[in-house]
Amino acid sequence: MTFFAFTNRAGVIGFGHRIPADALHIADDPDQGRLHDVVEGLARHDHDGETLLVPGIPEATFEFDAVDALLEFRRRVARRLAQEARP
Repeated sequence: MTFFAFTNRAGVIGFGHRIPADALHIADDPDQGRLHDVVEGLARHDHDGETLLVPGIPEATFEFDAVDALLEFRRRVARRLAQEARP
């Protein structure tokens, strides 16, 4: 089964077996724990200490800045997942 990490326009990161209609894909992996650990390690933590945020999205004034932040975060997560998959 594939697990997904996704975000909304506010930059809040979620995890699940499918991506909600109002969310954008960050990454997916068959190992839920590994996906969560990688995303959490690269994400920014909100003031509550629990909510994970995509760095740069909450501060983005313009949509293209938010998209750039998401694309950069996706690249970082993909690189880390690839590194973690190596024996």
